Amino acid sequence: MRKQINGMIAALFFVMTLLLAFLSDLKTAWPFLILAVVGMVLHIWWVIEAGIRERRSAEQDADGIKAPDGVVTEIVLLGEEDRRVASWDIYGKNGLVIGRDVGENHVSINLENSAYASMIDIEHAVLNYSGDCWYVEDISEKNGVSIQKSDGRKYKLSYGKPCRLESGDIIYIALTRLLIV
Repeated sequence: MRKQINGMIAALFFVMTLLLAFLSDLKTAWPFLILAVVGMVLHIWWVIEAGIRERRSAEQDADGIKAPDGVVTEIVLLGEEDRRVASWDIYGKNGLVIGRDVGENHVSINLENSAYASMIDIEHAVLNYSGDCWYVEDISEKNGVSIQKSDGRKYKLSYGKPCRLESGDIIYIALTRLLIV
């Protein structure tokens, strides 16, 4: 979208320049002609500089803190047919609360808008990072938490008993599925 707008602005400057050059008396319109040419050149220069800045920023992000291979870095909310609905970056964090953000509380992974939100407690589960591993713990007394391991086995967690997570595991918060990536 931004490229289209920038292209339209550059085209507008170009058309203004052509119209001023061909449809006006150059003796009186030359300052406007120069202004249109300078505006077009400055706009093109600005667009090129913005692209260079974006590339540098992306390179710096890529060269910044990276997770080692095999390390869990993201939680993905899965929808129908395993469609990615939302995701949360968890790399570099120590603890996260999964639940519904209803105003008086603040949860790290907000499932308020998920399909089964009515079955999710305000604070349903907690993720903790310890000893280079993520663990999930059920803190809901009503609807529970289950884990489907990457090999297909499914376990219901006991209240207050943490379970180690690995990439590919799926956390079931009520009927809502969160993929560990």
